[in-house]
Amino acid sequence: MLTVDCDAECGDSTLHLLAVANRPVILWVLDSLAEAGVRDVALALEPGVAPDVRNVVDAERPLPLEPSYLNCAPGDGLLGALAHMGAVPGDGPLLLHWGCGLFDQPLRSLFNRARVGLLDSVVLVRPSSGDAPVVELASERLASLIADPCAGARGSIAGVALLGAAAPEVAGEIKFRRGADLDLLALVERMARLGGRVRTLPVTGCWRHTGARDSGLDANRFILSRLPAEAIRGDSGGVFVQGPVRVDASATIERSVVRGPAVIGAHARLSDAYIGPYTSLGADVCVDGAEIENSIVLAGTRISHLDRRLEASVVGPDATICRDFQLPRAVRMHVGEGARISLA
Repeated sequence: MLTVDCDAECGDSTLHLLAVANRPVILWVLDSLAEAGVRDVALALEPGVAPDVRNVVDAERPLPLEPSYLNCAPGDGLLGALAHMGAVPGDGPLLLHWGCGLFDQPLRSLFNRARVGLLDSVVLVRPSSGDAPVVELASERLASLIADPCAGARGSIAGVALLGAAAPEVAGEIKFRRGADLDLLALVERMARLGGRVRTLPVTGCWRHTGARDSGLDANRFILSRLPAEAIRGDSGGVFVQGPVRVDASATIERSVVRGPAVIGAHARLSDAYIGPYTSLGADVCVDGAEIENSIVLAGTRISHLDRRLEASVVGPDATICRDFQLPRAVRMHVGEGARISLA
């Protein structure tokens, strides 16, 4: 069984490297594949992100699965990635994963031991949000891409499919490059015309990146809400921990309130701070005299003496956010490419 991670098809390729709950999204995805019993993984990456993804994956070794990499040109998309793959060892099946979706159930249980022939397909779908190709669930067949008000229960592609071993060969016969979701629909429809069976399985409790501005924060909340607490400290010395909180043993907390779900990374330092729900603090983060909630703070960042709560933010790495008292009073920033700043 192989898996293709179509990095370029998720709207923002950098999201795969964003640390949610202090772990890059791509590693959460690989964890789910290993749990499903996948041992051979082929990652299809555009050249611009391939080195960074390789570095993240290699730093995690040893892994319970063996990754390999497909050399994809810009714009190859899902169909191009499948064509590059060639024959599936052992005649499949092939687990196709966009690499930008997370589920609260193991993938093995979602597919429920589905049997897939050479031309068969099983597609996971989620309740329709109106922003993705529509599939019809009631009759277990793909519907028109134009929403039909008379259709039964409908959904949108969840970003994972189980395909028969003939999928790479069939993909090489399709020339359209319209995005991963539409390419998948074109592929399974072609396989069905060649004699395969298409099934759709509804799935709830999932997150998928669709290019929305706060998608990284959504992923962070999704993981934190399902992450069991491993290190919970009782109330002592002015430190109050409420709800599920994972604290690295090397972190230091003084005179602070931490309200979970939250994760505090290695060598983080908190003093006179409030850390609210759905917050991830990376390694070596320092928070002094500040309040943070529903945010991702990446490694090495320093946040101190803010006069209002920082929320719904992604910060870092190695950033500094502080309040100073020099005159004249002003907002002073060093802002990098692609930054978004909202003052209220």
